[in-house]
Amino acid sequence: MMEQTQLLAGTSVTDITPPLEVGLLTSSVKGSYEPFESVRLPLKARVLVLGTLKDLVAIVSLDLLALNDTATGGWQHFKEGLSGVIPPERIIITCTHTHNGPESVALSGLYKTPVYKKWLADVQHKVKEAILKAAVAARPCHASFAVGVLEGYTLLRRIPTPEGVIMSDAVQPIAPELMNRQPVDRRVHSVAFRDQHGDTIATLVHAVCHPVHEMLLPHISAEFPGEMCLALEASGEHGMPIFLNGAAGEINPPTVSCGPAYAQRHGRALAELVQQQERSSCEEAFSHAHSEMQFPVRPEAGMTQADALARFSAIRIGSLAMVFIPGEPFTATAFAIERGSPFAHTIVAAYAENTIGYIPTAAAFAEGGYETGPGKWSYLAENADTLITTEALRLLTTLNNSSR
Repeated sequence: MMEQTQLLAGTSVTDITPPLEVGLLTSSVKGSYEPFESVRLPLKARVLVLGTLKDLVAIVSLDLLALNDTATGGWQHFKEGLSGVIPPERIIITCTHTHNGPESVALSGLYKTPVYKKWLADVQHKVKEAILKAAVAARPCHASFAVGVLEGYTLLRRIPTPEGVIMSDAVQPIAPELMNRQPVDRRVHSVAFRDQHGDTIATLVHAVCHPVHEMLLPHISAEFPGEMCLALEASGEHGMPIFLNGAAGEINPPTVSCGPAYAQRHGRALAELVQQQERSSCEEAFSHAHSEMQFPVRPEAGMTQADALARFSAIRIGSLAMVFIPGEPFTATAFAIERGSPFAHTIVAAYAENTIGYIPTAAAFAEGGYETGPGKWSYLAENADTLITTEALRLLTTLNNSSR
């Protein structure tokens, strides 16, 4: 008989590629979108169900820019539509943040169109079925953890000039001194889940970067996270790959909108690093915590409180913790969470649940720049990063104390 505390894992993948009419964001400032012209790399929903017989959690990674309350017709309603064997508060939605997915955060009027609403309903149905399939497939496993560094693919994109902060893609080619500016988190974390026969069920990969190699090119693409998953799948040794993006609010690749070859190179480099990593076993003790918090909104941004209700989740597997925070936090925020975490290893996953826009640091607000808004892409009050750090650490402390 299976023990109640035995760690379990199950997986499922489903296609969520939209019709071409469910189009591409062409300007967040102007609130404009255009239909796609083709599909280069289909978009997927990857589901990893983890936990114990009495405590299952579903981690869902969507190849999407993000989702929010407005674009889903209400986040709680959307989550309830995913629920079956696993309740809504135990379903953790994350987005890879590909910029070649549909405009799914209500920056334009696309979310009001019938074709968008039908696509979103299809996504909801497919993800619900995938969660059920993954839960049914869950089997005993053990987890192992690794971390490495991938150089040459990420940089701090905010470049200070006498005229103000500009984006790094405006100063091509990137000089070495710009590549070396800090803070940047170039670590790649991976967690492998293997069954009792040594076969890999899933490999979770966490890295930090905006997927913008193909931004504004008129095709659908899962970008470098999708390319990484394809490469790991091709090896046949890593089960189902699932990508979690980190605190990439101010982190870009050196080149932007330069095409599929750059996304392929980035994704394959990630896969190669993961394949080479040496892993350490994790203890199997599992637990989960969830919370919600209302954030203050800057009045000049023109946003409602509904899109500032944030959802947080955290899970622990022995001495490894993963905390899922909403929106686009900056690297310094993730570092602060890691420093304060009571766990030996902490993965900070961003773009989780309903997005609440950019979450700049106090230093970034002082400098200005695109990420600080105000606008539909950046509307929270200036202390949001501190509130997020505090709440993430509270959840992690709760998990740590529950194990004693």
